[in-house]
Amino acid sequence: MSKQVGFTLLELVIAIAIFALLGLASWTLFDGVVRVQQGSMAHEREFRNLQRAIAVIERDVLHATEQPVVLREAQLQWQRGNWRNPLDLPRSERQALTYRLDNGALWRESQAEGASVVQRKMLLDDVRDLRWRLFDARTGWRSEWSTGPTVTAPLAVEMQVSTGRYPAIRRVMLLPGALR
Repeated sequence: MSKQVGFTLLELVIAIAIFALLGLASWTLFDGVVRVQQGSMAHEREFRNLQRAIAVIERDVLHATEQPVVLREAQLQWQRGNWRNPLDLPRSERQALTYRLDNGALWRESQAEGASVVQRKMLLDDVRDLRWRLFDARTGWRSEWSTGPTVTAPLAVEMQVSTGRYPAIRRVMLLPGALR
């Protein structure tokens, strides 16, 4: 009588079923990790874009001149000085800036003093709401502003933006006149 050594069909089916369950569990875990990573990368990208846009605005606010400042309906205009000139071109160091909301995107428009070309750059997309306010020591925060001979220069700029994953971001930036 010969004794056969090996696995029975039932043992093989059970082993394959266990291996399939382990493979399915591993795939589910791997898929979950990949989804979380993609979500965190999208979150990081949106946060980086928001930080970059606010940094550009803060840099412009830091170099804002006193006059003229115009604020109306989610559009802010002012003039900035100390415009970088790395090529040492013959031009003014002043630049007229306009920040506006257009079709869900925050745009920065700049025009050199005396130039006819307007440079337009998108700072942030997926903007749901944008509000600007300017601070005056006599009247407080104002949503409308037009600089004139009797109007004092604003002391601070407030920006409230709602975008993507960030429903309410508020930044208050001091203008150079407030630091005197």
